[in-house]
Amino acid sequence: MFQTLFSSGAVLRRHCEGPLFAERAAYLKELAAQGIARGTLLRRASYCLCVAEELQKWPLGYCFDEEEVRSLASAWAAKRVAAGRALDTKWPEAHFRFAATAFLRSLARLHSQLVLEGLYDREVTDFIGVQQEGRWSSAATCRSARWQVKRFLEYLDQRGITLAALVAADIDGYFLSVAQRWSRSSLRTSAKILRAWLAHCEKRGYLRPGIADAILLPRIYQQEGLPIGPTWGEIGRVLSNTVGDAPASVRDHAVILLLSVYGLRSGEVRRLQLEDLDWLRDRIRVFRSKSGREESLPIEPRVGDAIVRYLREVRPKDRGRTLFLTIRAPQRPLSAGGLYNIVRHHLSKVSSPARGRGPHALRHACARHLLAVGHTFKEVGDHLGHRSPDSTRIYAKVDLPALRRVAFDHLGGLA
Repeated sequence: MFQTLFSSGAVLRRHCEGPLFAERAAYLKELAAQGIARGTLLRRASYCLCVAEELQKWPLGYCFDEEEVRSLASAWAAKRVAAGRALDTKWPEAHFRFAATAFLRSLARLHSQLVLEGLYDREVTDFIGVQQEGRWSSAATCRSARWQVKRFLEYLDQRGITLAALVAADIDGYFLSVAQRWSRSSLRTSAKILRAWLAHCEKRGYLRPGIADAILLPRIYQQEGLPIGPTWGEIGRVLSNTVGDAPASVRDHAVILLLSVYGLRSGEVRRLQLEDLDWLRDRIRVFRSKSGREESLPIEPRVGDAIVRYLREVRPKDRGRTLFLTIRAPQRPLSAGGLYNIVRHHLSKVSSPARGRGPHALRHACARHLLAVGHTFKEVGDHLGHRSPDSTRIYAKVDLPALRRVAFDHLGGLA
């Protein structure tokens, strides 16, 4: 592997004679098979050699936690600055930490990974299986629950807390740590899942009884939250900004059109396959995330043109059947985080509010726009794939111009 990367004899010798030769070669070979660019492979090879040399200072088989990886990256970046190879430590530290985490994960020497994927993996899988037999029929719900439970377990692992020794104060500490970033709705969702998880653990004898009852759900008032996000005019500016010849712009333009014109959810866009596009009948097939229903929608000409351009100019022909892929190698289907970052990146350029910058904000904007131009709740609900009209009525609360007109018509005499 190294012979194909390095032409300099001295550099090649340093990599071949360095520690963990076989492990580094296997890791780089795996990256090359994924289509990673040559320049990226060269940087990863250098980072891996630095990590391997650092591992010699630690006990054999020692597993690192996130804080230790961060310390390694900080020390390495400081050396780069001192040697005049970098102006500051920000990007060297970030790049080293990313590469070191990936390499340590391939070696199974990342502590949190071992705990989450080893010690408790069987218990979490058992929990998800039990819930699926009950009321969790949605695969998305199961994925979300697994993520919530593993995040909680990672918190416990970082503090050296086992399930058997868990007390109510530890649960309070966890929610205090995430409360600064999560809304009350998100906290309630997490609390419900963790209460079910801990109740399951109590039945299996993993922890003492009564711990699950210590989790209290935050109260959420009916229609407490308003749909938030960009205005229709801001979406127009985003679409104007994504008109260009750059591969990312071509893809992002098509993605944002699908999200805003059809009001699709993130998963509905990410799951689109090439065979879901029926060009002969000008129809697009969508599988709704919540109901699982299959719907056939007409292809709006502007959306169709954007997708065709993406297929002809950007998307590789031999990368599976998923419609939207990442731009950089290894090219793979867009993840939920990847799609979120695309929308957030473009919305941040048009001065959107601090909250509501993700894909779902475009769904809200679509609904508000349709109501503003005169469509009924039934029509908007059908467009969005709502099963209940109550899901659509909430958008009436944010039609502020209409609400002001009602107020002036009925209260104008008070002025």
